[in-house]
Amino acid sequence: MKRTTFFVRSYGGKWKVKKEGKEYCVCDTKQEGISIARKLAAEASPAQIIIETKDGTFQQEWTHKNSSILFENKGRGKPFD
Repeated sequence: MKRTTFFVRSYGGKWKVKKEGKEYCVCDTKQEGISIARKLAAEASPAQIIIETKDGTFQQEWTHKNSSILFENKGRGKPFD
């Protein structure tokens, strides 16, 4: 089964949640965007969430199946800055 990928990325001072080319929403905070992406990923399991920093570089990746597995890019900022 193909995994669905969701993205949380900076967007003009806010945070955008996208699914492989389709924009879902724009949030005021990164944490809000991550929360929405996690709910969407849980519904679309198997799914993946890719989280970026404000400058667009990779920060974290979650892979969802029946439970979340967190992969963290060590040494790059705080988890949700």
